[in-house]
Amino acid sequence: MSLPVATTDDSGGEARVLAESLQADRLIDIYVSEMNSKTKPFRVQQVLLEQLSDYFNSALQANNFVESKEGRLNFPEDDLNAWRVLLHWMFTKTVPHWDKDDEIAIDEELQNLLIDCWVLGDKYQICAFQNEVMVELLWYYSWHIGEEETFKRGVELTSSASKLRRLMAEGIVEIMEADHPHSGLDQYDGMRFLEDYIRAKEQFDEDGDNHGFAQVVFGDESEGTLEKGPGGRWKDYLVGDTLPSRAWKWDLDEREWGF
Repeated sequence: MSLPVATTDDSGGEARVLAESLQADRLIDIYVSEMNSKTKPFRVQQVLLEQLSDYFNSALQANNFVESKEGRLNFPEDDLNAWRVLLHWMFTKTVPHWDKDDEIAIDEELQNLLIDCWVLGDKYQICAFQNEVMVELLWYYSWHIGEEETFKRGVELTSSASKLRRLMAEGIVEIMEADHPHSGLDQYDGMRFLEDYIRAKEQFDEDGDNHGFAQVVFGDESEGTLEKGPGGRWKDYLVGDTLPSRAWKWDLDEREWGF
């Protein structure tokens, strides 16, 4: 279902057209994980789902699909909390954020939630959502190295050469280099991880000891922002061309990168 186009000389036309479309549009029932016919589903306007990605657009517009006829989507294998974050992001364009001023590091549960969110976005081709989540992961790992168990879980959930797999591999390399190089690689057997590890190790050696993760990813000290940054590799971790809505910048007073 395509949104009607408002003319440029119609004051407030685009907003009004969208509002009217949402009022008239049918609601789609979304059942995730353990949710069933006895529980209340997520109810989302069809037009919003169709605008979200080609996956939903195809599923809901094809009349021969049961999903389209019944106005119901079932995702029994998806993570429920990741879907909650996705729905929140659809309306606010924000995802869970770790504040570096917190006394404790981000807990493992939140790290896993962000990983699950990226995987969910990858499954349904929601690049903008993936990039918003990736920014949060990059931000956190620029301050803390992370735990190998969390990285291993990320490897298990991703395909080789994907953007998140790359980040997980780089984290594993940092941990192994700080402890015992190449130890424990056998635990990744069957995950097609060796090529990812080799690429991450080569990048680690190329960066050398003079560059921390924040400097490598975000660039050197500068007044630049995400959109007009000084360099670095942050774009290498994004999917597609959509920039995250949240931007980091160099704080001249604090002499550090921050949101």
